[in-house]
Amino acid sequence: MDNKTYYEQRIKSNQDAYLKAKRHHQLIGTFRLIAFVCVLLSAYMFWGNVVVLIPIVIFLVLFLFLVHLSVNAKYVRNKFKLLIELNQNELEVLNGNWSNFKEGSEYKNAQHPFAFDMDVFGKKSFFQLINRTVSKKGSDLLAAQLMDGSEFVSLTNEAILDLSSQPDWCQEFLVEGMVFKSENLEKEFQNIKENKVFEGFYSKTLRFLIPISSITVTLLFSLNILTSSVFGLYIMLVFALVGRNLKVANSISTKVTSFSNQVKMFQRQLLLFRQVAIHSEQFNKTRDSLFSNQTNLLDSLNELEKIQGRMDVRMNLIVGTVLNFFLAWDYLVLYQWEKWRIENENHLGKWEEQLAQLEVWISGAIYKINYPETVFAKFDENKQINIIGLGHPFVLKEKRIVNDVSLKNNENFMIITGPNMAGKSTYLRSLGLANICANAGFPVLADSCEMMKLKLYSSMRTSDDLTVESSYFHAELTRLRFIMDAIEKGENVFIILDEILKGTNSKDKEIGSAKFLQKLQRLNAKGVIATHDLSLCNLSNDNLAFKNMYFDSTITGDVLSFDYRIREGICQNMNASFLLKQMKLVD
Repeated sequence: MDNKTYYEQRIKSNQDAYLKAKRHHQLIGTFRLIAFVCVLLSAYMFWGNVVVLIPIVIFLVLFLFLVHLSVNAKYVRNKFKLLIELNQNELEVLNGNWSNFKEGSEYKNAQHPFAFDMDVFGKKSFFQLINRTVSKKGSDLLAAQLMDGSEFVSLTNEAILDLSSQPDWCQEFLVEGMVFKSENLEKEFQNIKENKVFEGFYSKTLRFLIPISSITVTLLFSLNILTSSVFGLYIMLVFALVGRNLKVANSISTKVTSFSNQVKMFQRQLLLFRQVAIHSEQFNKTRDSLFSNQTNLLDSLNELEKIQGRMDVRMNLIVGTVLNFFLAWDYLVLYQWEKWRIENENHLGKWEEQLAQLEVWISGAIYKINYPETVFAKFDENKQINIIGLGHPFVLKEKRIVNDVSLKNNENFMIITGPNMAGKSTYLRSLGLANICANAGFPVLADSCEMMKLKLYSSMRTSDDLTVESSYFHAELTRLRFIMDAIEKGENVFIILDEILKGTNSKDKEIGSAKFLQKLQRLNAKGVIATHDLSLCNLSNDNLAFKNMYFDSTITGDVLSFDYRIREGICQNMNASFLLKQMKLVD
């Protein structure tokens, strides 16, 4: 099944399920309202009669049960709605529109070795195209892998490949995070760790003493053995003791229960996490550690959910009063919370990291699904680069022209010439993106890809900076010095340059560019440069380390056309004069 058909079928099946879930939620809401009205009517009609307790309790229990059902029904409804939107967004991606996803503008950095030049972040960026992360930590990790590469490229390759064959699982996992999405998950983790309880001797004692004494005193009072005044004094004593912890109990209960949606999200995602099939020993070892008998995170989360439920119950004034009087509820719950926090606070942090990594892999898997023509790069230690059928994902498949890239171990630089709009910049960015994806462990849009493991540096969009009185030419030199520093430090780099030294006169540019490329070659750097300066092509006359390639255009009458194919050699056709005439800028 092709990806378009898959997304269309998913939309249809989830639309049917959404309508059923919506009707179910509305029906429960109606019964919930009826149950609440019955509670009020029972209290009104039978007030003053002890029998009133029976119908009130029955309808109140029914109402609370329906509230619980309503919450679950709402979750199911929202889940199907999000699945529909997710698949609709993926269909948009296939049509060339990925604006519905986060663009990652906060990661933009003009000083980064390549991110600014390669459209990694921002509107219509590669990050926006590939990003399917839900959590802030997942988004940060994806950005970091694109900018810095991955420590575990082969593991990332395996995970993405396996997950790309399980698209339903990927969508289920993401939607679970979307239903209970939190923008401040990291902050909430910190809050949950900081909510410590001072557990003194008195609270340990009172946790047992109050329930025993309250039940005993109440029984004695009901048998008329104790007077009402003594019973009243006892009640005041109990609530004086409970009141000592009331402020702390309220504060901690509020913070811990506010995290309840995230606990539900983790529970559901953990169940999915346990089911997914990824054929990696390293991955399975990490997963098994989360479900070991000593640190079973799922059991821990289930226990936390129960504690949150107990805290939530005490927030009701009447119920909380009764529970504190008979069961010392605040002492009990705070003790259970502190015990859980000490045992599990570090485990949650580990799961958050694993969750972030899964989101990154799912992003890569969906990219692989949307672009099935992609492959994983193979790293070649022979200092060669050989890419067949390289394309750029921003160009729709039916319009995409692919080209090859070849640099043998004795070749250092491709010098690319060609007229305006012939495809030079797209070729450079396609090559840069191939390097980024390879180092990050993501698929490369090519028929095959073999390359050295090189760190990418580029100079394509240098601009002046008036705030520091930097001219365009000075900014260019600063950027080139930045690249040279990396090489002189011993980094293995691949350099992409586009028309360098544009801020100076033609003769200076010609001499300076040639000397700069010759120095890069002596330092054994590899790369590619696009230029309109044909004199640079003469470097290949005396040194086989330089290789000339070109794009061309065809002018037929008043029609300018391009085939966007790269060829060996030097371009002889330029189109600036033709374009000036076409735009009626010259006679």
